[in-house]
Amino acid sequence: MKRRKFGRHNKIPYFSIAVIILFLIIGVFGQYIAPYDATKADLSSKLLPPAFIKGGSSAYLFGTDEMGRDVLSRMIAGGRVSLFVSLSAIIVGGGVGTILGIVAGYFGRTAEGIISRLTDASLAFPSILLALLLSLSIGPGEKATIISIAFSMWAKYTRTVKSDVILLKNTNYVTQAKIMGAGKLWIIRKHILPNIRKMLVVMVSLEIGMAIITEASLGFLGLSVVPPTPSWGTMIADGKNYFLTGWWVSVFPTIATVLTALSFQKFGEWIRDRRKDANE
Repeated sequence: MKRRKFGRHNKIPYFSIAVIILFLIIGVFGQYIAPYDATKADLSSKLLPPAFIKGGSSAYLFGTDEMGRDVLSRMIAGGRVSLFVSLSAIIVGGGVGTILGIVAGYFGRTAEGIISRLTDASLAFPSILLALLLSLSIGPGEKATIISIAFSMWAKYTRTVKSDVILLKNTNYVTQAKIMGAGKLWIIRKHILPNIRKMLVVMVSLEIGMAIITEASLGFLGLSVVPPTPSWGTMIADGKNYFLTGWWVSVFPTIATVLTALSFQKFGEWIRDRRKDANE
Protein backbone atom coordinates (compact mmCIF):
# COMPACT_ATOMS: atom_id res chain seq x y z
CA MET A 1 0.00 0.00 0.00
CA LYS A 2 1.53 3.29 -1.12
CA ARG A 3 1.69 6.17 1.28
CA ARG A 4 0.16 9.41 -0.03
CA LYS A 5 2.75 12.00 -0.97
CA PHE A 6 2.15 15.54 0.17
CA GLY A 7 3.54 18.52 -1.68
CA ARG A 8 4.85 21.75 -0.28
CA HIS A 9 1.38 23.26 -0.40
CA ASN A 10 0.14 20.60 2.04
CA LYS A 11 2.37 21.73 4.87
CA ILE A 12 0.22 22.89 7.76
CA PRO A 13 0.35 26.73 7.98
CA TYR A 14 0.98 26.87 11.71
CA PHE A 15 1.73 30.60 11.75
CA SER A 16 -1.48 31.45 9.88
CA ILE A 17 -3.51 29.24 12.20
CA ALA A 18 -1.93 30.92 15.23
CA VAL A 19 -2.83 34.37 13.86
CA ILE A 20 -6.41 33.26 13.18
CA ILE A 21 -6.77 31.82 16.68
CA LEU A 22 -5.45 35.07 18.18
CA PHE A 23 -7.87 37.05 16.01
CA LEU A 24 -10.79 34.91 17.18
CA ILE A 25 -9.76 35.22 20.84
CA ILE A 26 -9.56 38.99 20.49
CA GLY A 27 -12.91 39.07 18.73
CA VAL A 28 -14.68 37.03 21.39
CA PHE A 29 -12.91 38.07 24.59
CA GLY A 30 -11.50 41.45 23.57
CA GLN A 31 -13.48 43.44 26.11
CA TYR A 32 -11.83 41.44 28.90
CA ILE A 33 -8.34 41.62 27.38
CA ALA A 34 -8.08 45.31 26.50
CA PRO A 35 -6.12 47.21 29.18
CA TYR A 36 -8.06 50.47 28.70
CA ASP A 37 -11.33 51.86 27.43
CA ALA A 38 -10.82 52.13 23.67
CA THR A 39 -12.87 55.34 23.40
CA LYS A 40 -11.63 57.23 26.48
CA ALA A 41 -9.43 60.21 25.60
CA ASP A 42 -6.57 61.61 27.69
CA LEU A 43 -4.97 64.61 25.99
CA SER A 44 -2.17 64.69 28.55
CA SER A 45 -0.94 61.38 27.11
CA LYS A 46 -1.41 62.05 23.40
CA LEU A 47 0.99 60.55 20.84
CA LEU A 48 3.12 58.68 23.35
CA PRO A 49 5.44 56.29 21.47
CA PRO A 50 5.33 52.49 21.97
CA ALA A 51 6.93 51.05 25.09
CA PHE A 52 9.90 49.64 23.15
CA ILE A 53 10.89 53.08 21.79
CA LYS A 54 12.71 55.79 23.70
CA GLY A 55 10.20 58.02 25.44
CA GLY A 56 7.57 55.33 25.54
CA SER A 57 5.72 54.10 28.59
CA SER A 58 5.23 50.53 29.71
CA ALA A 59 1.62 51.47 30.42
CA TYR A 60 1.00 51.84 26.67
CA LEU A 61 2.60 48.93 24.83
CA PHE A 62 1.74 50.26 21.34
CA GLY A 63 1.65 53.93 22.32
CA THR A 64 -1.27 56.34 22.20
CA ASP A 65 -3.05 58.25 19.42
CA GLU A 66 -3.70 61.96 18.89
CA MET A 67 -6.44 61.88 21.54
CA GLY A 68 -4.36 60.02 24.11
CA ARG A 69 -6.26 56.77 23.59
CA ASP A 70 -4.39 53.48 23.97
CA VAL A 71 -3.58 52.10 20.49
CA LEU A 72 -3.49 48.49 21.69
CA SER A 73 -6.94 48.75 23.28
CA ARG A 74 -8.32 50.34 20.12
CA MET A 75 -6.77 47.61 17.97
CA ILE A 76 -8.42 44.97 20.14
CA ALA A 77 -11.78 46.74 19.87
CA GLY A 78 -11.25 47.18 16.13
CA GLY A 79 -10.50 43.46 15.81
CA ARG A 80 -13.86 42.70 17.41
CA VAL A 81 -15.56 44.94 14.85
CA SER A 82 -13.70 43.30 11.97
CA LEU A 83 -14.63 39.82 13.19
CA PHE A 84 -18.30 40.65 13.69
CA VAL A 85 -18.70 42.51 10.40
CA SER A 86 -16.74 39.96 8.35
CA LEU A 87 -18.49 36.89 9.74
CA SER A 88 -21.92 38.51 9.50
CA ALA A 89 -21.29 39.52 5.89
CA ILE A 90 -20.08 36.00 5.06
CA ILE A 91 -23.18 34.46 6.64
CA VAL A 92 -25.56 36.82 4.82
CA GLY A 93 -23.80 36.97 1.47
CA GLY A 94 -22.71 33.33 1.47
CA GLY A 95 -26.12 32.15 2.61
CA VAL A 96 -28.01 34.07 -0.06
CA GLY A 97 -25.49 33.10 -2.72
CA THR A 98 -25.66 29.43 -1.76
CA ILE A 99 -29.45 29.33 -1.87
CA LEU A 100 -29.53 31.03 -5.28
CA GLY A 101 -26.81 28.71 -6.56
CA ILE A 102 -28.78 25.63 -5.50
CA VAL A 103 -31.98 26.97 -7.06
CA ALA A 104 -30.23 27.84 -10.33
CA GLY A 105 -28.24 24.60 -10.50
CA TYR A 106 -30.91 22.12 -9.47
CA PHE A 107 -34.12 23.59 -10.87
CA GLY A 108 -32.60 25.21 -13.98
CA ARG A 109 -34.72 26.71 -16.77
CA THR A 110 -36.21 30.11 -15.97
CA ALA A 111 -34.70 30.30 -12.49
CA GLU A 112 -31.23 29.55 -13.83
CA GLY A 113 -31.56 32.16 -16.57
CA ILE A 114 -32.62 34.97 -14.25
CA ILE A 115 -30.11 34.13 -11.52
CA SER A 116 -27.27 33.70 -14.03
CA ARG A 117 -27.91 37.13 -15.54
CA LEU A 118 -27.92 38.75 -12.10
CA THR A 119 -24.74 36.87 -11.18
CA ASP A 120 -22.95 37.96 -14.35
CA ALA A 121 -23.98 41.57 -13.79
CA SER A 122 -22.67 41.52 -10.22
CA LEU A 123 -19.38 39.83 -11.14
CA ALA A 124 -18.78 42.41 -13.87
CA PHE A 125 -17.77 44.90 -11.16
CA PRO A 126 -14.93 44.54 -8.60
CA SER A 127 -16.41 43.45 -5.28
CA ILE A 128 -14.82 46.29 -3.34
CA LEU A 129 -16.32 48.80 -5.81
CA LEU A 130 -19.79 47.36 -5.27
CA ALA A 131 -19.33 47.55 -1.50
CA LEU A 132 -18.15 51.16 -1.80
CA LEU A 133 -21.07 52.23 -3.98
CA LEU A 134 -23.63 50.60 -1.71
CA SER A 135 -22.02 52.08 1.40
CA LEU A 136 -22.20 55.53 -0.16
CA SER A 137 -25.91 54.96 -0.78
CA ILE A 138 -26.78 53.55 2.64
CA GLY A 139 -24.37 55.48 4.84
CA PRO A 140 -21.96 54.44 7.63
CA GLY A 141 -22.67 51.96 10.41
CA GLU A 142 -22.07 48.29 11.17
CA LYS A 143 -25.34 47.07 9.63
CA ALA A 144 -24.76 49.08 6.47
CA THR A 145 -21.22 47.73 6.20
CA ILE A 146 -22.42 44.15 6.59
CA ILE A 147 -25.05 44.62 3.88
CA SER A 148 -22.53 46.27 1.55
CA ILE A 149 -19.91 43.53 1.91
CA ALA A 150 -22.53 40.76 1.68
CA PHE A 151 -23.93 42.28 -1.53
CA SER A 152 -20.43 42.39 -3.02
CA MET A 153 -19.75 38.66 -2.50
CA TRP A 154 -23.00 36.71 -2.99
CA ALA A 155 -22.42 36.21 -6.73
CA LYS A 156 -19.17 34.28 -6.16
CA TYR A 157 -21.02 31.73 -4.04
CA THR A 158 -23.88 31.51 -6.52
CA ARG A 159 -21.67 30.74 -9.51
CA THR A 160 -19.51 28.19 -7.68
CA VAL A 161 -22.44 26.42 -6.00
CA LYS A 162 -24.44 26.31 -9.24
CA SER A 163 -21.59 24.58 -11.07
CA ASP A 164 -21.23 21.95 -8.34
CA VAL A 165 -24.97 21.35 -8.07
CA ILE A 166 -25.29 20.80 -11.85
CA LEU A 167 -22.68 18.05 -11.60
CA LEU A 168 -24.19 16.51 -8.46
CA LYS A 169 -27.77 16.33 -9.74
CA ASN A 170 -26.61 14.09 -12.60
CA THR A 171 -24.83 11.57 -10.38
CA ASN A 172 -26.07 7.99 -10.07
CA TYR A 173 -27.16 8.26 -6.42
CA VAL A 174 -29.30 11.33 -7.14
CA THR A 175 -30.86 9.58 -10.14
CA GLN A 176 -31.61 6.50 -8.01
CA ALA A 177 -33.18 8.71 -5.34
CA LYS A 178 -35.48 10.23 -7.98
CA ILE A 179 -36.46 6.77 -9.24
CA MET A 180 -37.33 5.75 -5.68
CA GLY A 181 -39.67 8.75 -5.44
CA ALA A 182 -37.58 11.12 -3.35
CA GLY A 183 -38.72 14.75 -3.48
CA LYS A 184 -36.52 17.62 -4.66
CA LEU A 185 -36.12 19.20 -1.23
CA TRP A 186 -35.21 15.82 0.29
CA ILE A 187 -32.56 15.27 -2.36
CA ILE A 188 -31.15 18.75 -1.81
CA ARG A 189 -31.01 18.20 1.96
CA LYS A 190 -29.61 14.67 1.87
CA HIS A 191 -27.39 14.62 -1.22
CA ILE A 192 -26.64 18.14 -2.46
CA LEU A 193 -25.89 20.08 0.73
CA PRO A 194 -23.58 17.46 2.29
CA ASN A 195 -21.52 17.30 -0.91
CA ILE A 196 -21.00 21.05 -1.25
CA ARG A 197 -20.23 21.58 2.43
CA LYS A 198 -16.45 21.21 2.07
CA MET A 199 -16.42 23.55 -0.89
CA LEU A 200 -18.31 26.15 1.16
CA VAL A 201 -15.77 25.84 3.99
CA VAL A 202 -12.99 26.57 1.51
CA MET A 203 -14.84 29.59 0.11
CA VAL A 204 -15.54 31.02 3.56
CA SER A 205 -11.87 30.63 4.53
CA LEU A 206 -10.76 32.43 1.39
CA GLU A 207 -13.43 35.14 1.43
CA ILE A 208 -13.18 36.17 5.08
CA GLY A 209 -9.76 37.70 4.43
CA MET A 210 -11.24 39.76 1.59
CA ALA A 211 -14.12 40.78 3.86
CA ILE A 212 -11.63 42.06 6.45
CA ILE A 213 -9.78 44.08 3.80
CA THR A 214 -13.07 45.49 2.47
CA GLU A 215 -14.25 46.51 5.94
CA ALA A 216 -10.92 48.21 6.62
CA SER A 217 -11.11 50.01 3.26
CA LEU A 218 -14.61 51.28 4.01
CA GLY A 219 -13.48 52.32 7.48
CA PHE A 220 -10.55 54.24 6.00
CA LEU A 221 -13.02 56.17 3.84
CA GLY A 222 -15.30 56.83 6.81
CA LEU A 223 -18.01 54.45 5.58
CA SER A 224 -17.77 51.73 8.22
CA VAL A 225 -18.48 52.06 11.94
CA VAL A 226 -19.44 55.43 13.40
CA PRO A 227 -16.82 57.11 15.66
CA PRO A 228 -15.80 56.91 18.41
CA THR A 229 -16.16 53.13 17.89
CA PRO A 230 -12.77 52.08 16.50
CA SER A 231 -12.05 49.86 13.52
CA TRP A 232 -8.72 49.08 11.93
CA GLY A 233 -9.64 51.13 8.88
CA THR A 234 -10.62 54.22 10.85
CA MET A 235 -7.45 53.95 12.94
CA ILE A 236 -5.34 53.92 9.78
CA ALA A 237 -7.23 56.96 8.49
CA ASP A 238 -6.86 58.81 11.81
CA GLY A 239 -3.13 58.14 11.97
CA LYS A 240 -2.23 59.22 8.44
CA ASN A 241 -2.18 62.88 9.45
CA TYR A 242 0.28 62.18 12.26
CA PHE A 243 2.55 59.74 10.45
CA LEU A 244 5.73 61.78 10.97
CA THR A 245 5.16 62.30 14.69
CA GLY A 246 3.09 59.21 15.52
CA TRP A 247 3.61 56.52 12.88
CA TRP A 248 2.48 53.80 15.28
CA VAL A 249 -1.12 55.06 15.22
CA SER A 250 -1.62 53.81 11.66
CA VAL A 251 1.21 51.29 11.19
CA PHE A 252 0.11 48.78 13.85
CA PRO A 253 -3.52 48.48 12.65
CA THR A 254 -2.23 48.23 9.06
CA ILE A 255 0.00 45.31 10.03
CA ALA A 256 -2.89 43.67 11.89
CA THR A 257 -5.23 44.03 8.89
CA VAL A 258 -2.78 42.68 6.32
CA LEU A 259 -1.47 39.88 8.54
CA THR A 260 -4.95 38.66 9.46
CA ALA A 261 -6.24 38.79 5.88
CA LEU A 262 -3.18 36.96 4.54
CA SER A 263 -3.46 34.32 7.28
CA PHE A 264 -7.05 33.53 6.33
CA GLN A 265 -6.03 33.44 2.66
CA LYS A 266 -3.17 31.04 3.36
CA PHE A 267 -5.37 28.86 5.55
CA GLY A 268 -8.09 28.76 2.90
CA GLU A 269 -5.59 27.78 0.21
CA TRP A 270 -4.30 24.99 2.43
CA ILE A 271 -7.82 23.62 2.98
CA ARG A 272 -8.51 23.87 -0.77
CA ASP A 273 -5.34 21.93 -1.64
CA ARG A 274 -6.08 19.26 0.95
CA ARG A 275 -9.57 18.90 -0.52
CA LYS A 276 -8.09 18.45 -3.99
CA ASP A 277 -5.69 15.81 -2.73
CA ALA A 278 -8.52 13.95 -1.01
CA ASN A 279 -10.48 13.85 -4.28
CA GLU A 280 -7.56 12.46 -6.32
